[in-house]
Amino acid sequence: MKLGALFPSLSKPLASSRLLGLYYASSWCPDCTPITPALGRVYAAQSPSDEGIKELEIVYVSSDRSAEQMADSMQKTHGPWQSIPYENVDERSSLKCHFGVCAGMEASALGLTGGKRKFGIPTLIILDCATEEILTMDGVADVMKSSDGTGVIAGWIGALPN
Repeated sequence: MKLGALFPSLSKPLASSRLLGLYYASSWCPDCTPITPALGRVYAAQSPSDEGIKELEIVYVSSDRSAEQMADSMQKTHGPWQSIPYENVDERSSLKCHFGVCAGMEASALGLTGGKRKFGIPTLIILDCATEEILTMDGVADVMKSSDGTGVIAGWIGALPN
């Protein structure tokens, strides 16, 4: 089943970009603090598109503790990317379970124990929007290698099948 059908919040980003980044993070996580602004630089460095298709769209999959915490964090530190609404607990939880990514404190409640939890936060999964295949589960490392955000998206696009 297609991701857009499983997760309605992903339908528009999948249709309007070449790459989709699922950014699993929270405002309370100290490991996420340097990643979020660096990801903002990567997002801002993308080339404009003539066809209205972005190179990269980011969707924030929050592990914040409240809607207010999430909104405050997004306003202060995030780029102008999308998010799974905080109130949409079922979709956020299902997306975490689908890819096996969540904060450690969420793992038990989500049933991601016993090796089912593959990654904690922060995690940036990069998907090919055309095929919905995972290009990398370690987009955070790619983002942190770039001081100004340039070149990261080109590297991911270079990994797309011809």
